[in-house]
Amino acid sequence: MAEEPAPVAATADDELTAPPVDAADAVPTLAVAVDEALPAATRAYRWFHRHPELSGAEVETARHLANELRVLGLEVSEHIGGTGVVGVLEGGGGDGPTVLVRADMDALPVTEETGLPYASANRGVMHACGHDVHMACAIGALRVLAGRQPLLRGRILFVGQPAEETGIGARAVLDDRSFRQILGRTGTPVVALALHDAADLPAGMVSLLGGYAHANIDTVDLTIYGRGGHAAKPHLACDPIVLGAEIVLALQTIVSRRLPAGERAVVTVGQFSSGHQHNVIPDHATLLITVRSYSEQTRRRLLDEIARIARHVARAHDAPRDPAIVVSDANTPAAYNDPVWTARLAALFRHALGAERVATHEPSLGGEDFGRYSQTLGIPGVMWKLGAVDPKRFDGQRLHELPGLHSPRFAPAARATLRTGILTLALAVEDVLRPS
Repeated sequence: MAEEPAPVAATADDELTAPPVDAADAVPTLAVAVDEALPAATRAYRWFHRHPELSGAEVETARHLANELRVLGLEVSEHIGGTGVVGVLEGGGGDGPTVLVRADMDALPVTEETGLPYASANRGVMHACGHDVHMACAIGALRVLAGRQPLLRGRILFVGQPAEETGIGARAVLDDRSFRQILGRTGTPVVALALHDAADLPAGMVSLLGGYAHANIDTVDLTIYGRGGHAAKPHLACDPIVLGAEIVLALQTIVSRRLPAGERAVVTVGQFSSGHQHNVIPDHATLLITVRSYSEQTRRRLLDEIARIARHVARAHDAPRDPAIVVSDANTPAAYNDPVWTARLAALFRHALGAERVATHEPSLGGEDFGRYSQTLGIPGVMWKLGAVDPKRFDGQRLHELPGLHSPRFAPAARATLRTGILTLALAVEDVLRPS
């Protein structure tokens, strides 16, 4: 089985630990521009937070985002991949590469409990995952970069992406004919960049990880067929609940006994349903399963093992037919941070923020469809974590007591979070587009 690429840990001997001289010189002036952009970005953040919309329904969010981009001088296209917004900012330093910057737009079906003065006005919907932060950071960074256009060679391709939470937004954008036409004009980006706020990192810090950062996500619907009967005469039936229970337990051996020790993967049954009466053995049962992995080889192995176990348990119990197994084609691919670009950005961020404010982290088995841009376009990508916890409340030993992402009480320390996000995003983009 192919080995997972090792996470990048920058060292003093790493040739990329020292940022280019021009990048180092740019930090002080960028920091001033970030402070100037911060009030407008904060206003945008509060508007987005107060007006959250669910995946695929980001109509007002998209309209507001598009207006913000037009004010900054971007060429804006709307209704990309549904409600997506794409903006292009041309540099003034001549022709050069294209850098893709992505910010997701959708909120979650969560009722907010933060008590913020700008809390959600849409009952039952909340920006509990920080996509409002992502959009505001992008607006702030684009404001900074629009003021430095003469220094930029090439262009920024900004994507305001819908439906990240449902895992279908990136695919919808990439499949959109209008987006492909935009790519035809801008050229294929040399790198895709994004940030994601973090509920396990204090505001003012960032964290980068080279290699796999987020997992493949597959969903499997498994229907087990039995023979119904009277609960008092189980010997005359084939009980699908018993079959299902055996399958659930057997699935837990896939990661522990069928994969090499240390391979990161998850097979979790999220729902087991069957029957309607105390005294009736039903004729079928259903399992809803989530499958997490990193490499494509491991992904295929997990799915094959699920099918093998289900079939053989059913046959061992003389079930009337094999289980029906449906793997959704709306899977989310793993997000892989290009190690070279990750090291390059880590060096830049250490110079801008200080080494003590740039960390590394473990790969997550959570999903993030940002990885699809790299996969589909064949380009490197990097997503970094942006600390969002009030430093006064942060306690690395008691993180479980703080609201996490998707919590109704999640409330980033807005000013410090936005300032660091705008600075790192603007610095990363300008580094790509700075004339050599």
